[in-house]
Amino acid sequence: MNENKISIVIPVFNNEKNIEQCVNSILSQQYNNFEIVIVNDGSYDGTRNLLEKHYSNNEKVKIINTENQGVSLARNQGIDEATGNYLLFVDADDVLVENALSSLNERFVASNADLILFGFSVIGDKNRKNDTVVLQSLEKGSINNDRIIKSILSTKDNLLGYVWRAAYSLKLIKTNKINFQKDLKISEDYLFVIQAIIKSKRILPFSQELYEYHLGESSMSNKYIPSLLSDMLWVNNWIKENIISKNPTLDFNFQSIVMNTYILFVQNTMRDKKQNYLKKIIHIYQSKKKYRFQKAIHNSYKNLNCFCTKSKFAIILFRFNMEFIYVVLFTIKNM
Repeated sequence: MNENKISIVIPVFNNEKNIEQCVNSILSQQYNNFEIVIVNDGSYDGTRNLLEKHYSNNEKVKIINTENQGVSLARNQGIDEATGNYLLFVDADDVLVENALSSLNERFVASNADLILFGFSVIGDKNRKNDTVVLQSLEKGSINNDRIIKSILSTKDNLLGYVWRAAYSLKLIKTNKINFQKDLKISEDYLFVIQAIIKSKRILPFSQELYEYHLGESSMSNKYIPSLLSDMLWVNNWIKENIISKNPTLDFNFQSIVMNTYILFVQNTMRDKKQNYLKKIIHIYQSKKKYRFQKAIHNSYKNLNCFCTKSKFAIILFRFNMEFIYVVLFTIKNM
């Protein structure tokens, strides 16, 4: 069987605890035609010493040490250095399962796909779900870009937009100059995946869980992110201009992701330890009015069945301006 060269890009910052397990999960693959591009993004713990001690003489591993520039620029540098036929991203906390690369190569050879969306498992948080069932559904019937886009823009039983849950044609990425927006702290991977989907001529859903997503205290989902709202609004605007304007039938899906933006914004605001409770509540109501979230809330309220149970509860409260109740319950839950 033809063996395509697969480039695996790993950005790492201060992760001496997990990076060895991550890299070794790739080096132990039976499939042999791959390269690992590790971009050490200005780590100041023992990450650099560990990498150089264990992997500097390994011909399959390329170590790039840079000043701290953020994960987006680190991934972009990894893309520039990649020389394979296909491209994978792996986060330093996570691992590839046994024979993941062989499985991907088999499907690339059989399908000549530009993009494979594969399954993953979640380790460390029982409340976080994967989308294996969604992939199994997508494997049935004909696949086109619109069907995939509709699924990724949904908020219930949707395709999750993690950049590491796909394998990409490197030619597709470089020819179309798809990269990560350096100023985004959140949703940058979601945007990258959407751009790759739009440009792909053939997409293959593959429900086998090839990737282990490890969640811990360092996960971004557990932290307050000051730029969360502005970042998500920027990505939403890009989607509106580049997708919804060309396909108005997806406007309902767009209103759903705007609704999701508001829910995540409220949750993120409550994680801000520098503001007191009252200021957080005021900020939420002011932003709701300023960014005109009422339309998305109203549309979502009329279509509650399109959301999961937790989101339904939030939407009902937000519809009647009872964010303060949601905030109280969210605070109690986190305590």
